[in-house]
Amino acid sequence: ISTVSVLYWFFFLLRSILLHFFKRRERKTKITKTTSMMDQYREYLPSTELEFHTLLNKSLFVSMAAAAVLLMTGITAPYGRYSRDGWGWKLPGKTAWILQESPCLVAAALCYFFQSKSSIVSSVLLSLFVFHYVNRTLIFPIRIRGGQPTPLFTFVSALFFCSANGYLICRSITHFAEYPDSWLTSPQFVAGVTLFVVGWSINVHSDSILRSLRKPGEVGYKIPRGGFFDYVTAANYFGEIVEWTGFALACGTWVAAGFAVNTAFNLGPRARSHHDWYQKKFEDYPVNRKILIPFIY
Repeated sequence: ISTVSVLYWFFFLLRSILLHFFKRRERKTKITKTTSMMDQYREYLPSTELEFHTLLNKSLFVSMAAAAVLLMTGITAPYGRYSRDGWGWKLPGKTAWILQESPCLVAAALCYFFQSKSSIVSSVLLSLFVFHYVNRTLIFPIRIRGGQPTPLFTFVSALFFCSANGYLICRSITHFAEYPDSWLTSPQFVAGVTLFVVGWSINVHSDSILRSLRKPGEVGYKIPRGGFFDYVTAANYFGEIVEWTGFALACGTWVAAGFAVNTAFNLGPRARSHHDWYQKKFEDYPVNRKILIPFIY
């Protein structure tokens, strides 16, 4: 899913090596040219961290949009109930989940300790991000009952995405974005944080309903009921999309907005797959239940 993003990471490291080589070569040969090889090379790679940060954000958005288009054709990402052979070795589901999500917490810690500027607003925003990923990385997988193994391809893709996204969000909050103290009481920030908390609550409550469907030792699937599952098939996905939409509103940056849209790109097609799967498997599946957005879709 995030192949383009991974290439930017690779090119950024490769750029430093090549520029060092070109500088040594120019000093050694003492050749003066109007446009050196190094100057030509600079045109194709970011020359500052801000440029790299912007390009990585754009590449992640494009790659997730392309993946969403493919998934909307009926292809299902090979994990969870759709896990299947042909996508590499299979890793234990809980272990894979913890490892693939952990880069977000690592990025948050590094960006916090090496931040170039600090404010109350940036601390609150970073805390919200960490608050989500502590639950998603450390609590959620441990409480899962059963679960399917994760193919290596899916694990690596998720690991790259979380690494890139963790860097983009945390670096934006602690380095690139500027927040005056007055932003803390602005209607946009208050509305965004409120929406984040509401979405997080829906997400966690929905996860709890799904987890309670299986008693210890049970396997198989049941129709989830209660909470927002009375309105949509993917109530947990709906909550997460609301959560990151609120986060984007509170941040007020293109990076956070891109993450919210990427979340919808990822979860929207999977919600559709879940809805079709439930309808085929259960004859008594509620006919009025929407897919992802209550009363709308």
